[in-house]
Amino acid sequence: MTIVTDIPQNANSIPASATAGVQARRIGQKLLERFEAHIDPRECAVGSSQYNEKMTSRAIAAFAIQCYGATDDIEAGNAVCDSSSDGGIDAIYVSHVEKKVICVQAKYNQSGNSTWSLNDFLRFKDACSYLQREEYHRFDERVSSISQDIAVALDSIDYKFYFVMAHTGKTGAANQILADMQTWQSELNDDACVNTSTLPSSDYPFQVHLFSAEDISSAIQGQSLSAINLEDVEMMEYGKVSEPYNAYFGVVTGEQVSEWWSTHGTQLFSKNIRNILGQTDVNDSIKKTVLDEPSNFWFYNNGITVLVREANAHRRNTSDNARGLFTFHNISIINGAQTVSSIGLVGKQHNLPDDYLRSIRLQARFIVTDDNDLVKNITRANNHQNRVLGRDFASQEHEQVRLNKDLIVEGYIYQLLRTNEAQVTTEKTITIDEALNALVCANGTPSTVVTLKSQRGKFFENLEGSLYRSTFNSTVSGVTVINTVNFNKIIERKIHEKLSTINRQRDKKLYGILTHGNRYISAMMFKLDPSWKTRTIASYDDSALQLKFNTLTSSTELYLTQNHDGAYLARLFTNVEKTTAAMSYIQNVLNQSVS
Repeated sequence: MTIVTDIPQNANSIPASATAGVQARRIGQKLLERFEAHIDPRECAVGSSQYNEKMTSRAIAAFAIQCYGATDDIEAGNAVCDSSSDGGIDAIYVSHVEKKVICVQAKYNQSGNSTWSLNDFLRFKDACSYLQREEYHRFDERVSSISQDIAVALDSIDYKFYFVMAHTGKTGAANQILADMQTWQSELNDDACVNTSTLPSSDYPFQVHLFSAEDISSAIQGQSLSAINLEDVEMMEYGKVSEPYNAYFGVVTGEQVSEWWSTHGTQLFSKNIRNILGQTDVNDSIKKTVLDEPSNFWFYNNGITVLVREANAHRRNTSDNARGLFTFHNISIINGAQTVSSIGLVGKQHNLPDDYLRSIRLQARFIVTDDNDLVKNITRANNHQNRVLGRDFASQEHEQVRLNKDLIVEGYIYQLLRTNEAQVTTEKTITIDEALNALVCANGTPSTVVTLKSQRGKFFENLEGSLYRSTFNSTVSGVTVINTVNFNKIIERKIHEKLSTINRQRDKKLYGILTHGNRYISAMMFKLDPSWKTRTIASYDDSALQLKFNTLTSSTELYLTQNHDGAYLARLFTNVEKTTAAMSYIQNVLNQSVS
């Protein structure tokens, strides 16, 4: 599982070992035995001379899906789409949970000494390009059947695309071919307006991977050795649940958690759908508590949930349940990966003594089950609970309280709290999210418009911070909120109306502008039409706004065609530099046309 930028140029020049063929055939046999029952044998008659070779190649594709997508074997097998009309993609899988799209081309090389040819690479590269352009007629019907899932991923900046070439041959590729692969990956990310020099390769939105015999063998071995047992786990104030499933719960210390992390690392989270999220505000908060308020950790933290295959309580545990020792077999932490990794990393980075870590207490529960379906359900449920967002705290912030009173005076309802219940809304109902969208776009600062599009939660992370205060402050009146929101609703309606009249495949660039550039369009319309800037509640000339809207969208389409014709628009409008340039250029052009 190696991204092409991490493969040295000379990797492929090393001769294959004398046992490479034996290893390749063993890998093929093992994967065929594992996935054969889950793969459609179409165009492969059982007993034919090509059956084993074709089905083994498909099994390799399924294994790549399983490794990159963290699927089970059945899902991986169902992702295989290899056929005579597959268009160059042998397997494809979309995960809306992990926000991944994985495309695989697979080859079974029984000699173990082959490498990727230029034709193999170019065919796969073309296939992935067709997929990005949503030209589904070029593919097998199995790819077309998940076109809506692919479209969701293409329309989002949150998904990562993994283009994986898997085979039982040598590591890497010939120098020129490897260079071409690296250039392709660079071009993909450049078109996505991503500065890869500032990111680790694992964070690239588009990644090209080579999955060789060595990688496959290591992955198989890693999976076979992945069962983790935790022995002599000490829990305080513990209890047991017996129905409908066995489970133990209690308080564990940071010292134990740090030891688990030091010993097992990310293998602790083999079934966690989110694993470690890296540098996040949640992680920073956990680390701050570890360092500044260790005695309050239990009160601030939600704890961890662990799935185990078997649990054994020690015979000498006290009858009052004040303290007990347990051994848990084949464990996976499915909720609390950020907690465990943060404690482990901070403990190591700051060389925290055992006594200090022992003062950290957190809640833990260990659920005993060997039911794979139940494991999936528990994992999914534990990672999809509603969480309190920063915007929920904003409902009590003094500027929001003031605006609420202002809007009441004007006969409007200011809805500050989120709700899942259907509510009767009127034209005079404004939500805090609508106010945020409108005020940010009315301010028109490119960097905040981009933040609104890509990381809107940041506005509410710090209610005393500059981002929030630039939007909600004492200069913003209730009338300003009403006028900007009403103006923005008109623009959003025009965007939706325009989208309903165009063909996504025929009008790809315009579709991308309307879909991904919606905040850009609103911000530009606020600049082009100042009629919202009144001290009384404004009324708007719809036909005048329509004229400006049409001019703006056509000018933007021309600008992007001339300057960013191959750009991935889902990411272009989240790039501050490119959005700033577009806003400045278009505003100058339109102002000159008016004058």
